[in-house]
Amino acid sequence: MDTPSIARPTDAKRSFPVAIGPSLFDWVFPETKVMHRIAAVVALVALIVVCSKIRFYLPGNPTPLTLQTFAILTAAGVMGFRWGLVTVVGYLLIGMLGFLAFANQPWGFTTPAEAWVYVTGVTGGYLIGFLLAAGIAGALSQYGFDRANSLWANVLAGIAVYLPALVWLALGDFGWPAEGKLLMDGMYIYLPGDFLKVVGASMLLTGIWRFADNRRSGRE
Repeated sequence: MDTPSIARPTDAKRSFPVAIGPSLFDWVFPETKVMHRIAAVVALVALIVVCSKIRFYLPGNPTPLTLQTFAILTAAGVMGFRWGLVTVVGYLLIGMLGFLAFANQPWGFTTPAEAWVYVTGVTGGYLIGFLLAAGIAGALSQYGFDRANSLWANVLAGIAVYLPALVWLALGDFGWPAEGKLLMDGMYIYLPGDFLKVVGASMLLTGIWRFADNRRSGRE
């Protein structure tokens, strides 16, 4: 009597795609060179800086509302995981060197020592969150969360900003938020604006993907 064969786990087909896909930048410019990527990174760093200066302070809140999240999600969605991280790291580095990058920094230049005050201050956790968000959005954009699905990648990345931010505020001695108001003042008050930024970045990325798809299909 024959014994029925049992399929090994290694023989089972994977239901989730594991192959990493091209970034939006690679899809639009398939024959790009490193210098072109660097130029794109510089342009996107400039976009993040400009968006950080579009700011609005709520009464009694030292952390302003800005368009940074929109710019960072856009940069990660365009450049993908590796170069998206390079973009945000570049943004953080020029801020730490004193080049007017952060929202709370005045227009102009400061010394690295003065810039470090902003990095280690009340908004430091959000800066770490931007790096985490860029990694998540960039990675997911290359694992199938692109085009119309970019919204879900950006939602997860937008939420991830607050993970290090809330830990930073909880452990630091900044005098803000007031006791019992960590979630309200540190996160909840920003969520309506973040929703608009996430939707805006997703619509922009979806539109660029659609343009790139139409362009490629016209050439083929």
